[in-house]
Amino acid sequence: MIMKRILLYISTIVLAASCSGTVDPDNQGQGDVPDEFTEPFTLSVDKAQVEASGKDIVTFSLKDAYGREMLEDKSTLQSVNITSEEGVRVTRMERAIGFISNGTYHFSAKYKGKASANTVEVTAQNRAKYEKYHKNVAIYKATATWCGPCAIMTKALEGLNEDTKSHSVELCWHGQDELAVTPGGWDYDYGSFVISYFGGQGFPTVVLDLKETTIENTSSALDKAIWNIRSEYPASCGLKLSTEYDAAAKVINASAELTSSTGGSYDMGMVLLLNNQIVQGGTNEDGRYSHIVRASTGNFFMYSSESLTKVDKDGKMTFELQIPAGNYKLSDLSVVAFALVPDGDGARMDNIVEVKAGESVDYILND
Repeated sequence: MIMKRILLYISTIVLAASCSGTVDPDNQGQGDVPDEFTEPFTLSVDKAQVEASGKDIVTFSLKDAYGREMLEDKSTLQSVNITSEEGVRVTRMERAIGFISNGTYHFSAKYKGKASANTVEVTAQNRAKYEKYHKNVAIYKATATWCGPCAIMTKALEGLNEDTKSHSVELCWHGQDELAVTPGGWDYDYGSFVISYFGGQGFPTVVLDLKETTIENTSSALDKAIWNIRSEYPASCGLKLSTEYDAAAKVINASAELTSSTGGSYDMGMVLLLNNQIVQGGTNEDGRYSHIVRASTGNFFMYSSESLTKVDKDGKMTFELQIPAGNYKLSDLSVVAFALVPDGDGARMDNIVEVKAGESVDYILND
């Protein structure tokens, strides 16, 4: 009897020892930690207030229920999206962001579609210290209604974040289709010329501020490219534009003015755009096309040496034009005014504005 009790006692000890395992002093009471990141996910930032200079960087951290950092490994980063309620998003595969617009932004994160349990607030301020006037980037798109990849590019541009959209003007230069325009005396239509002049590889080609040519066709990549242009080349001038429609003559009388915040040499021009056109058989999802260039001054790709004008700091320059409106509906037309500056051997778009025909826009100052 005694012997049985001893054997039973010994076997119990062995069994208990085999089940105990090794105790992790840093994980006591949590049980086994799963390989997969576990909700809730907590988002944080290293600073809540930054200068809107583009160079004052905010870095994000995302931790799971076990306190594990989720943004250090690239394989995890590709499954994370960090976006703000205001439409600003962190570039895919990145965990840091700078700001070039004032505002208070509320960010949240998603990992494989699962949302963070919280939002974080970041305030960007003092943009006027770095750029006096609101800047728009010119998005030149060489496109065609028959082109399948062009429809993908259209969707990508429609998906730009709201901050990017509010700082850009899109101009669609059609080629080899029913919306193409060939200026008098030219061998090329606008779209084919843009591709050739800016070194594109075919339709579609996107050119930003006459500086960067790209075939990137995702919203996030285009957001980043436009952000880089805005950050590297802040506007040195502001633009205002007024337009009046003369119904009897069927012309738009347009008057643009620039004020330079730095001083420099400028050339000004204008473009007439047509919107809301349906093309049967067009590759766009709904067959609708907008931002279509119908007419332009000849300096849309390069400044004219004859009209290049030196403007002092806080000085002004004006440009006026009568634009035939044809038989288009006035509500479908808009007018663009732009200011070019010399840049190396070429030109760069310093600023650009767009208004509906018959309307006006005043200078927009940064805070």
